Amino acid sequence: MTNQTAPCPFCAIVAGDAPATVVRRWDDVIAIRPRGGVTDGHVLVIPHTHVADAGADRTVSARTMECASELMAEHLDANMITSKGAAATQSVYHLHIHVVPRSSGDGLPLPWTPQQEAAKAKAEQDAEPADKVNVVYAREDIPTGTSAVFLAGPTPRAGDGVESWRPAAIAELAARWTGDKPLTVLTPESRGGKRAKHYDDQVGWETAARRRADAILYWIPRDLKTLPGFTTNVEFGLDVSTGRAVLGAPPDCPNPERNRYLVYVAHRYGVPVCDSLDDTVTAALALVARTHTTEDTL
Repeated sequence: MTNQTAPCPFCAIVAGDAPATVVRRWDDVIAIRPRGGVTDGHVLVIPHTHVADAGADRTVSARTMECASELMAEHLDANMITSKGAAATQSVYHLHIHVVPRSSGDGLPLPWTPQQEAAKAKAEQDAEPADKVNVVYAREDIPTGTSAVFLAGPTPRAGDGVESWRPAAIAELAARWTGDKPLTVLTPESRGGKRAKHYDDQVGWETAARRRADAILYWIPRDLKTLPGFTTNVEFGLDVSTGRAVLGAPPDCPNPERNRYLVYVAHRYGVPVCDSLDDTVTAALALVARTHTTEDTL
């Protein structure tokens, strides 16, 4: 029995019903590039036969390992890794073997999920200038009595290796913030990569955090393969008329055409539209300043 309840993505790739970058084919096994590989040359070796993991069928596992060994022989240094079960970081319940080329100083801890995400989150937290910003992560208590910016936009999926845009936004907010108290930055990403147990917990927190924020900073580097941002479209529709939203729509993102309608709607409602993250941060802080100036004059 496995935890896989949705249609198997690897079976779809093997059948040719889903896109993938194939690097090697055998009669009964396929090797593909994963989305957001953790090092250059990272591949997944996947048997055609659907078995849950390396302990399910010794014959299929041995054959898949044999093919992975061919790829390992092409590298001076590499890891060969497979997982069984959620506690061992398995997320797709179709046997697959990672072949991960390594180089000295690449800084990749193993297994890379969740340890890599936790290490990255800690490094990001350590780098946050505590005297300038207070970063509040998903499902943490939302403080009151301070200026606040919510970072809205597409979020990378856990473990897919795609870089988040939010650390750069936090650094830029910290660099530009001149308030007497630290700026509260509300991010829907999770501290240490720990995911919500229930969908409602995450959505409820995000709704409360966006309502709390003086400015809702939308940065949408649209990439249909890695950062589709479909939920972001809905959230922007909810926030566009609040007077607290700013929209960053970079023209050099992979799919800028998917931002055109949001830009149109933003203009209709008088929402500032920016091309760069720096300008979007500037516009968000201008909203924060305007909000508190208005409050001071009431």
